[in-house]
Amino acid sequence: MGSGIPSPRPDVCSIGNSRYSESRRLAASPTACYKILMKVIEQWLLFKYVDGQFTPLSKPFKTKAQAEKARLKLPERERRSVAVGVIRLKK
Repeated sequence: MGSGIPSPRPDVCSIGNSRYSESRRLAASPTACYKILMKVIEQWLLFKYVDGQFTPLSKPFKTKAQAEKARLKLPERERRSVAVGVIRLKK
């Protein structure tokens, strides 16, 4: 990966040289490569662990900022044990 030579495997992205400027532009980072291969939907939610079990506390939000804003509305004592998490779904 990153050698400038296109990968023989179609499921692996590589960063190309000037002859392969399109692949370099599309796969500039590993996350860009990840998003090219499949459509991923990210949903953010508030959660906490109860007896070692993941317990969602909110409906899914579209952005992390919305989830953080909802977390800040909680009372200080409860806010300490609540975290913001992401769920990634393949579409």
